[in-house]
Amino acid sequence: MNTKTLSTRSEWRFDKSLPHPNGIHVIGLDMGYSSPKCVFEHGNLVFPNFCKKVTGELFGELSRNTILYENEAGERYYVGEAAQKTLSEDSVVSEESLFGRNHYLHPEFRIVYETALGLSLWNVKTNGSDLFLQTGLPPAYKEKDEPYLRQALSGRHVFSLTIENITKSFDVTLSYDQIDIMAQPMGTLNSILFNDDGSFSNLAPSIMRSDLMIFDCGFKTLDTFFIHANELCDQTTNPNLGMYRVLDETRKMIQKEYGLSVSMPAMQKVLRTGKIDVNDLLTLTTRSYPIESFVEKASDLVCTEAIEAIKDHIFEIKYLILTGGTSELWYDSFSKRLSTVPMTILRGRENSSLPTFYANARGYYMSRVKKLSR
Repeated sequence: MNTKTLSTRSEWRFDKSLPHPNGIHVIGLDMGYSSPKCVFEHGNLVFPNFCKKVTGELFGELSRNTILYENEAGERYYVGEAAQKTLSEDSVVSEESLFGRNHYLHPEFRIVYETALGLSLWNVKTNGSDLFLQTGLPPAYKEKDEPYLRQALSGRHVFSLTIENITKSFDVTLSYDQIDIMAQPMGTLNSILFNDDGSFSNLAPSIMRSDLMIFDCGFKTLDTFFIHANELCDQTTNPNLGMYRVLDETRKMIQKEYGLSVSMPAMQKVLRTGKIDVNDLLTLTTRSYPIESFVEKASDLVCTEAIEAIKDHIFEIKYLILTGGTSELWYDSFSKRLSTVPMTILRGRENSSLPTFYANARGYYMSRVKKLSR
């Protein structure tokens, strides 16, 4: 296992040309616990969900993947990978603001959201009046959390971003009517139905008349949608069967073996390097230990539990659609363990050149574009 492939990616691309309704700029936003993912008419973006306030003076040129955010009050923050690089393995981080149920209410959420918003509008001049934001929530959280999410996403947003030593300022206002929130797995379903040009995919006719399950395993939650006879019969959210659990089990093993407590944001650095560094202040030495075996053991444990969680429906479906970043890690295990079940396993990235973790954001975008075009 190459643990680097499990770390959250950092990229922003402006090289696409997706269909879009005249006069309206659509943003498909998946504000995941590990990272925001956006698909928009000219590209896509993802970066780690973490920010760190800059308290000292900055020197030199910013590195390529550095995002510097500044709010109206002049406070500056590193966002994404640059913020994670400020951490050591034993840095203390408040994880509730990142991974708690009420993370929408924390200032860190606003900073990360506005950064994603600004990057999506990097090549667009707008005050927000011609925008539409399509997003989603885990099924079990939608009713209770939708008012909080709408409050966080709407209103006036004034800030500036610096990337690759280019600074742009934004003043964007979004009303409630410019935001729609669907059940998260529906993003992947819509993504599979449409090609990049907006036409229906070859799979669409069969998908729309078949019994299926969408298995959306992201960072914090496993969300499932079971559709039978064209009716949504069951939808669940399990907060204990995502990549967070895999990494939490991994860091428990690290703690037990090496006595080192690693914060969840710092685990991204550990994944990128594939090792844990243990510093000895008495001898002034550092020893590095590989963590691959810990990650594999943790992944197998959680994957087995996830398969058990969906067993009630697997003989009733024609398609099992695996989506979310964690599902890529488990695709081979699912294919092997469910090889005797008469169904077809699909990835959420069908009909798209984008990785699976973009599937919900892409589906949000494509479904809203189709609705607005009509």
